Amino acid sequence: MGGISANTPGRIVYGTDGFVTVNGTDLGATLGPIEIRMNAEHYYPDLAQARGPVAGTGKVTGGTFSVTVTLAEWDYDNLSAAMGSIGADSSGASEKFGGATLDDAVEVDNVIVTGITRKDGKAFVATIPKAYVEVGDITLEEGKEAGLQITFHGLYTTTSPDVLPGYIEIEK
Repeated sequence: MGGISANTPGRIVYGTDGFVTVNGTDLGATLGPIEIRMNAEHYYPDLAQARGPVAGTGKVTGGTFSVTVTLAEWDYDNLSAAMGSIGADSSGASEKFGGATLDDAVEVDNVIVTGITRKDGKAFVATIPKAYVEVGDITLEEGKEAGLQITFHGLYTTTSPDVLPGYIEIEK
């Protein structure tokens, strides 16, 4: 049968047991999937004689790498790590998130998806060295746990402005 070989079963990746850390802080229990997106943007010139893109004329003009996760645990340590400097304060009688002056972008280091293995036991790890944080909606619904969706978007760096800002590694 085409495409399937004796190696196929061991090379399948299952998403179970995955978790996310930000700068070494485990973000705790999650809800639903952990989504990893990797994309390259392509440009092809519009050549008058061709009816579409012509092979060999394209150029990669950009790329994105992101991780989206929905947090189930509402704990100061994991939320402040995930949300960076969006406004986290535990100095008062309560732990506060948000309410910060909107100035610099919220950026975090070392977003890592780990805990996932291929069927043959080889580790699967996704890493974003530097990311900005997009905080999603919070839905409060009777009879259901509330989750907080957070997306980490990879950032290019001044030292590597042409290197995709995230990667996936599979153990050899």
